[in-house]
Amino acid sequence: MKPKFPVIAGFILLFVPYITYSADFLIQTPPKSLDKYYSERGKTPEWIEQMRHISKSFGATFIGMDQENWESSLKSAQDFGSAYQKAAEMVPEWKELFDLKASENFIANIKMQNAEPAKQFRDKVEKTCSQCHQKHNISVWVRYHWPSTQTIKVLDPIDEQELDYNLFMHRLSSSFKNIEILFEQEKYTESWQAIEIFSKRLRGLRSVCAKCHVTEWSRNSTTIKDFFVGDDMVDSLQQIKKTFASGTPDTKLFRKKMEHISEQSCKMCHLIHQPAAIIQRAWGKTAHHP
Repeated sequence: MKPKFPVIAGFILLFVPYITYSADFLIQTPPKSLDKYYSERGKTPEWIEQMRHISKSFGATFIGMDQENWESSLKSAQDFGSAYQKAAEMVPEWKELFDLKASENFIANIKMQNAEPAKQFRDKVEKTCSQCHQKHNISVWVRYHWPSTQTIKVLDPIDEQELDYNLFMHRLSSSFKNIEILFEQEKYTESWQAIEIFSKRLRGLRSVCAKCHVTEWSRNSTTIKDFFVGDDMVDSLQQIKKTFASGTPDTKLFRKKMEHISEQSCKMCHLIHQPAAIIQRAWGKTAHHP
């Protein structure tokens, strides 16, 4: 028998709405009242738990309707209504984004087993979810899910100074450029020394990864240390040094290995981490994490 209700839609439209952004879309900092729901590091934030509660109960409502189990559907709808209203009260600055009247009418029509009106009010409720996600998802991710680099300190292994993250990255970048500059000047001894400096700083960068990726690091995951700052990057540098030691530096190999590091370590890491960091810097002091 063909289902009367597109059950999956209830989940998809809530979690993955077809979001489009205008050209003048602004990413603004989330309200301070949201901070307390993200205050405990290492635990699923209370706000996320509430969103999951809303999504689960909302989806369960349509499963009951699809099965013509109105009693079950009403129970889920009432659970959804309570969770939806609670979320509206958790962040006062966002309350206007919740259509509590549509939620009440949605539940009332399920209680009366009026399928078509229930679907219409469902669409109104889903629209509020999509609009809120469109407006605030990115800012919430940037503020609460991406730790600020402003709080990170790194020990430079060359002079054993503790540096701000940005200064360390500047030094790391400069030491990488020095390798190529000195190579092109045919100063191979100096280029060798530049490789040594960069290698030490690249290994030092692993401690930065571990500050955020604690679980992955402790479980010996390959997602962090074996990719952006993995042994293959260090091995590429060692292969360059071998050609230096032979007395006939291999220009083709040199460029290939340097390109590998630039593309697979530097660029890939920047593509993932820099957008959030740039937004945080644009926010300034308001981007500080709770």
